[in-house]
Amino acid sequence: MQKVIRPAACLMSVLFTTAVMADGAKAAKGPVKIFLLSGQSNMTGRGTLGDLNKPAADQKATLVRYIKDPNNVEKYKFLYSGPKKTPSGWTVRDDVFITLGDWPHDGSAYKKHGGLAPYYGSINNAGFGPELGIGNALGDYYDEPVLLVKVSFGANSLAVNFRSPSSGGKLGDKYPLVVKAVRDAIEHLPGIVPGYDKKQGYEIVGFLWNQGLNDMTDKYAGEYETNLANLIKDLRKEFKTPDMKVVVAVTGNYGRKEDISPAQRKVIEAQLAISRRLEFKATVATAETRDFYRPQGQYGGNKQWYHWHGNGESYWLIGEAMGREMVKLLGAKK
Repeated sequence: MQKVIRPAACLMSVLFTTAVMADGAKAAKGPVKIFLLSGQSNMTGRGTLGDLNKPAADQKATLVRYIKDPNNVEKYKFLYSGPKKTPSGWTVRDDVFITLGDWPHDGSAYKKHGGLAPYYGSINNAGFGPELGIGNALGDYYDEPVLLVKVSFGANSLAVNFRSPSSGGKLGDKYPLVVKAVRDAIEHLPGIVPGYDKKQGYEIVGFLWNQGLNDMTDKYAGEYETNLANLIKDLRKEFKTPDMKVVVAVTGNYGRKEDISPAQRKVIEAQLAISRRLEFKATVATAETRDFYRPQGQYGGNKQWYHWHGNGESYWLIGEAMGREMVKLLGAKK
């Protein structure tokens, strides 16, 4: 895919060397840049795509409605342009790849890995999640190929399910699965990234976290910041990446409402505070998302406020914001 430079998502771009594969795909030479995406159902994603071939104005709460709005149409044409597309017309990037883990990928289930495009989110890959915005931002930033390792689990807490070793107590059942997904992706790099060879190598660069609803209880909220700090440090230790960059998304499903519970507020405050800790200076950032909430009465969508009413605009903006924060942490390219 030809690099499309969008100022909001990229600081600088240079020409790069690619290897053209037999199937027409391209894979840039240089270490594969690996990013871990994890969290609960809002990282899995419940975003509604819409139909590119139908009038956008008639498709409430869809990504199509947002990107084809007259104010946005020129900015987002890259999402449905280019030579390689899904059957429904969405762009498939040939420099950014994604895997959902859970090997082996025998082809009998829904799609598990490939070039970045929609259909890597929601139940049975019917929609999309933050990975789409994240991947496009990172793909525009890097000359090297990018791999997103997305492993997320709905209705899971950090206090119990994602609990990492440094938090003490019983190890979370999902923590080992997160680690395994990254290790499996590395093992299967030749099958995910076209033209990859061991001489090319890889680098585990970043971790993006979108989770919080299941910790918004009186029992768990008070330990959220500590558990999140431990998760970051433990993953850095697991992968021997002491400076791994991290972006934490605010759990913004409530918008800017003031009448939320103390537990809900405590988790949001922890997500904002994590990037202000001196130990994480310049390596951890928080992506604000509360302004992306779109009330159902005005914007349409389903009744699941905890899934942003399935609004494609919201999920795109969450991913875009997380990707931008990661690019800021990575800094200007040299």
